[in-house]
This record gives sequence, structure tokens and C-alpha cells, in this order.
Amino acid sequence: MVRRPLSPRPTLTRSRFSVAVLALVASTALLLQLAAASAAADHAGAIAAMDRGDDAWTRRAEGGDGEGRVPSTAIADAIAAYQLAADEQPDALAPRWKLVRALHFAADFTTASSDEARTYLDRATRTADASLERIARRESEVALDAGASQAERLRAAFSAEALPDVVATYFWSAIAWGSWTRTRGTLAAVRAGVAGRLHDYADLVIALDPSFEEGGALRLLARLHATLPRVPLLSGWVDREQALPLMERALAIAPSHPGNQLLMALTLRELAPARSNEANRLLESAASATPRPAYAAEDAAIRTEAREQLARAAPTAGPRS
Repeated sequence: MVRRPLSPRPTLTRSRFSVAVLALVASTALLLQLAAASAAADHAGAIAAMDRGDDAWTRRAEGGDGEGRVPSTAIADAIAAYQLAADEQPDALAPRWKLVRALHFAADFTTASSDEARTYLDRATRTADASLERIARRESEVALDAGASQAERLRAAFSAEALPDVVATYFWSAIAWGSWTRTRGTLAAVRAGVAGRLHDYADLVIALDPSFEEGGALRLLARLHATLPRVPLLSGWVDREQALPLMERALAIAPSHPGNQLLMALTLRELAPARSNEANRLLESAASATPRPAYAAEDAAIRTEAREQLARAAPTAGPRS
């Protein structure tokens, strides 16, 4: 049997090598262009979704009853749009804190049932925690002295342009968890460690921007100190003496804010009864205020609560002689 000589292995000539390299470069360039186009489309889609969410957010109070309850139509549109924007921008904080804010509104200010409100708040707290995890990863990359505060670490980790979204994320996370506690009970929330989280988040927002939401974190922290039970190892930080100074700071930031007026009045009634006349004046102001257009539902709810507080405080007329 005669063996045929093996054919020589074809060699890659310089010209064929050049053609192969050029083809590889061209295909790589095409892939990069497609990836860039896809990223640009995602970014454009996220911006469009944010715009739709913001538009729906401005319409959230449409059809309200004048007492702080509204249909869920507009806020449902906002929730859907913010969720889409968050899905298309996995690392962006703005669509997530706006989603948490919208879910909180849906739970607290719409005609949703108790079960629906719980569902909204469960989703809000999950979204909030996922956002805080993103912030924590970024914060962990910063090299600072061990004694640096969290506020200092966050300022180092985020640019001045990005920091407001960090502040908003912590604030609305606290608000969402605060609303969540109302569906479970105050003591249960303390035992679950939620109270400590609310304290820490509010404290951090105050350190970063005490004027955010017209003193919102100051209001929250004041009410925590005024109303929570002091449980060793769980809420040992509760201090009734801090409540009034914190509320006074919030009121100084935004004296005409109806929420500041209402909560200052309640704090005075609870902790400084000698100032009852001042408390009543603040309640009367909140009870007679015209809701601000940008906060129509929220202000209407505050006005309703202020009127109820005044009615409870009014002396009952005795029998005529």
C-alpha cells in the first residue's frame, strides 16, 4: 500500500493575516457601535420614562376628595414609569428614590385598601434597601480615616451633583420604613430594629442637608424622640428632651410648612403643655391653610388632621342654665 505524502499545512501569508486582522477589527468596531447604540437607546428610554414618571407625579392629586385621599390612577402611572427607568439604569439612584416616594404616596394618600397599602410599602422598603446597598458599595470604595463619619465618607464617594440623590434615597427610605411600621405597630418596629434605622437615616440626612424637604428629617427625628418607647439595647437613643429642639429647627427652616406647624403643635402639647396657646395657634394656621398646588393631597391630609386636633382640644359646652 502506497502512502500518499501529506499535503503541506497551509500557511497564513502576510496578506491573509492582514485581512484576518482587519476583519476582526471591523467586527469588533461593529460590536462596539452596536453596544454604544444600545446603551444610548437605553439611556434615552430611561430619560423618557423619568419624564413620564415626573409628569404623572405632578398629577398625583387629581380627583382628590379635599381631605388627603386621591384615586390611584396617576400615581400608578408614575410607579410604572419610574420602575421602567430603574430597570433601564441599574445603577441610577434617582429613579429608585422617586419610585419609593411614589409607592409611599400610593400607600398613604390613595384610596388603596389596607392590603394594597401593605403591598405598596413592602415593595417600597425592598426598593429602598436595594438602593442603600448600591450606596454602601460605593461608600466602601473610599479610603478615609477610620474615624470619618458616614456623612464624610458619602461626600467623598459622591460628587456634589450626585449627593442630592443620596440624600433623597436615605430620606425616602426612612419615610417608607416609617409608614411600614404603622402597619405593624410601634413596639414591633422597635423590636425588629426598624426604629434604629429610622433614627440613623434621619440623622444622616440632617448631617448632609438639614433643609431637605423643608426640614423633613428634622420632623421625622423629632417625632421619633417624642413618641417612641425607650427600650434598652433597641431604642436607648430615644430622648424626649431632643424632640422639641429638633422641631424648632424644622419650623425655623420652613415656618409656613403645614407639616412643620402641625408636628410642632403636637410636640408642644405632648412635651410642653404650658405652651398650649402657641400650639393652638399653629394648629389653627395648619387647619386654615390652602394646600400648596405641588402638595395638594399631602397638605389636605395635614389640614384635616389639624382640624381634628383642634376639635379634640375644644372645650365641650356645658348645659345652659
